[in-house]
Amino acid sequence: MPDRWHEITEHRNFSAGALADGPILGILTATRHRVAILRRRVHTKGAVGHFGPPARSMPTLPEDSIRQVRERVDIVELIGRHVALRRSGRHYKALCPFHDEKTPSFYVDPARHSFKCFGCGEWGDAITFVQKIEGKGFVEAVRTLAAHAGVRLPDQSDADVAQAVDEQAQRDLAFRLTAHAAGYYREILLNRPEGQAGRDYQAQRKIPDELAERFQLGYAPAPAETGWDGLARELSRAKLPLDIAQQLGLVVESERTGRYFDRFRGRLIFPVVAPGGTILGFSGRVLPAFAEPAEEAKPPKYLNSPESSLYRKSDTLFGLDVASRSIRKKNRAVLVEGNVDVITMHRLGLTETVAPLGTALTANQCKLLRRFTRAVVLCFDADPAGLKAARDAIGMLLRAELEPRVVVLPAGQDPDSADPERLANLLESPKPAFTWLVAQLVRDGATESIEAQSRAVRTIVPLLRLFAGRDVRGEYALQAANLLKVPARRIWAALEGKTGPRTPVSNKSVPNSAPMRPAPPLPRGQAVLTSLLVDCPEAATRAKDAGVLDHVSDSRLQPILNRVIEAALAGDPQPGSGELLEFVDPSCRRQVYGRVFAGNYADVEDAQSIIDEGIRLCRREQLDREIDELDRRSAQARDSGDLDQLRELQTRRLELRKRQALLQAGSASS
Repeated sequence: MPDRWHEITEHRNFSAGALADGPILGILTATRHRVAILRRRVHTKGAVGHFGPPARSMPTLPEDSIRQVRERVDIVELIGRHVALRRSGRHYKALCPFHDEKTPSFYVDPARHSFKCFGCGEWGDAITFVQKIEGKGFVEAVRTLAAHAGVRLPDQSDADVAQAVDEQAQRDLAFRLTAHAAGYYREILLNRPEGQAGRDYQAQRKIPDELAERFQLGYAPAPAETGWDGLARELSRAKLPLDIAQQLGLVVESERTGRYFDRFRGRLIFPVVAPGGTILGFSGRVLPAFAEPAEEAKPPKYLNSPESSLYRKSDTLFGLDVASRSIRKKNRAVLVEGNVDVITMHRLGLTETVAPLGTALTANQCKLLRRFTRAVVLCFDADPAGLKAARDAIGMLLRAELEPRVVVLPAGQDPDSADPERLANLLESPKPAFTWLVAQLVRDGATESIEAQSRAVRTIVPLLRLFAGRDVRGEYALQAANLLKVPARRIWAALEGKTGPRTPVSNKSVPNSAPMRPAPPLPRGQAVLTSLLVDCPEAATRAKDAGVLDHVSDSRLQPILNRVIEAALAGDPQPGSGELLEFVDPSCRRQVYGRVFAGNYADVEDAQSIIDEGIRLCRREQLDREIDELDRRSAQARDSGDLDQLRELQTRRLELRKRQALLQAGSASS
């Protein structure tokens, strides 16, 4: 046993070096009184240290109650439910549940009610362990352990304590039943002849044995393979109550005979496991061979455990027990649609993947995810159902103060059929969910009419309100305005609860953090040519011959240039600035007037050189725009994982850069 154990767990005297992984680095010695003060002041980031979380997290739980929970919980029994502990002198050791290792470095000290991993540095007490392994908050962890230990908390009467202890005993019995059922299903899949169909299906779905073991997959035989009551007989043999098994959805009682028969039949079994390792229920995928029975109604593709004292599908995510460590390590969760999708993603190395269970994403599932990470990537199919699921999930994730991103698989593909390299590329740079949603609305016709724009604004405004911080809302509001081709003030008016998204508002209604985006600057080369022709209309013939009209395309400048050249070539009087500005949108007139009608070329002597320079500028700016467009398309190709298109676009970009360099060299030599 490492010598540092005593230094780390002794309350009266400990070293800063021993506590390098804890919350109070730098304190050399402390009395128990000082430790009590530190409990109220220290709030660790991520891990909770040996002395527990801050007092503010437990306003109704005094220190004495917390101390009783710590002392009365058998920490060896508690941790032993999750890892295989072996005695090592006065302590117990095991492979750490918080990081991957081959040699045990995780130690439990029953005398001090503490644990410590000398590999990754995690340490704490029973409360800390439940917080970390099950993703619970401090108060929830204390209440869970108090029910186990029979400790009365301040807001409980003796009757409440007795009831909590009784309920916990019932839950423990229920957990014994689900664990026994999982072992039965697993044994059949692994070793028994009646599990051959399950093994064949596992191979068909390309589920390796290692992942089948990690996810504890099993097989529930069909009646033709082992009768109708294989599990019921197994539970009876183990002297486990079948009435409780029926409440958990493992068996069903026959109304005619009163006998119990199995609920899951002819299905690959996916246990639903809590982050702490306890089995809450099951999800069964019917095998194709049993999907079309001769006499019965067609069975559902997936059959899940019913709601019970252990299992609520709206509170649970499939695969979270396996993925939780990777989610913390990678600081993100990937959310897919189905159980097999989860296992496929893990096979591809995306071990932070989980899925809802037969339901749309719920608020409680989002809260559960938030215990492990803030970043969630939605990876759904491109079919209508998948797109709808992604849209519905975005608002739910934002309400939970999560940061959703989206990856949509190519049409007709799921994680099992998608190209692994392309899938990995997609997941390297997922799009912000709000951006993706607005792009979807545009794809569905949101910019095709005023009414469609209004509907789109009404759709996105409730989501914008969910973003924390005016700066973030401002950026997304401007982004949405650009994509939907509406004024940003219109979105801000709706955001601030004005009379509606169509109501004009003054600039004062737009927050300082999201000012109205000014009109883009005038293209320099086009402005030079237009300004020159306004000041020197006599150069119109040379300008037209040089192809000036082909280079000026900006909507603010082109009508002015056309009118000036038209009048000059026809011998008509030159139009004044007032007439020419009528061609310009009122919001841009001041900008155009200051740049085009400043008289910069009123006394120019060599108009041809200005024309040549203006055309060179136009060509350079056109190349810049083409390169920007290639960059935009390259980003899309990168987002979609299309590496072939990405390489082609990068080759074209290189060609444009060469032309740009030649043009620059020609300009320098002249």
